[in-house]
Amino acid sequence: MAKRARTAKTDPLERIVKAALELSAQQGWRDTRMTDIAEAAGLPLNEVYGLTPSKMHVVSAFLREIDSQMIAGEDPAISSEPARDRLFDVIMRRFDLLSPHKDGVAAILKDVRARPLVWACSWPMFARSLAWILETARIGSGGVSGVLRIKGLGLIMLGAMKVWLSDDSDDMAQTMTYVDRQLARADSVMTTLCRVATRGNSEEAVSEAPS
Repeated sequence: MAKRARTAKTDPLERIVKAALELSAQQGWRDTRMTDIAEAAGLPLNEVYGLTPSKMHVVSAFLREIDSQMIAGEDPAISSEPARDRLFDVIMRRFDLLSPHKDGVAAILKDVRARPLVWACSWPMFARSLAWILETARIGSGGVSGVLRIKGLGLIMLGAMKVWLSDDSDDMAQTMTYVDRQLARADSVMTTLCRVATRGNSEEAVSEAPS
């Protein structure tokens, strides 16, 4: 009876997400139905529908919660650090938040990656989280440059997720090494592009100068 009373005080959306992740870890995401989630969450199916009309809505709610926790953990002191270090800190903080749900996340990713159409439809909510990773690291995510940053970070995060899922170390050493290496590579590429762009602008200015 006491256990039921505690459950009743829990936020319904939180219960839905928790139940979905646990079921995903146990039986796979594809075999998890909304009726299973409703039953495991102890909620009427119509209430689950009102909050999360589909399994992708459940995933979206989960990502929003991770985003919220990541943003809440923002440390203003990192603003004086180089952008690469700020981004590294935020990415690793995100993996810390995902760790308790690792098995469920693994099952969801396995199913989504096997279905290209579902994966394509998932990109907007994934991109939203990527934008907030950048914003939390105090890196702009707007405009054309922001779109390029989001896409570049997406490639890094997809690779990092793969490493993280097989990383059994307590301190996520393999994941940290991968993220650090990829950010260093991205930093080098961006530096080179900026140099090329600057050189191109200088040459264009010289060519347009009156003789």
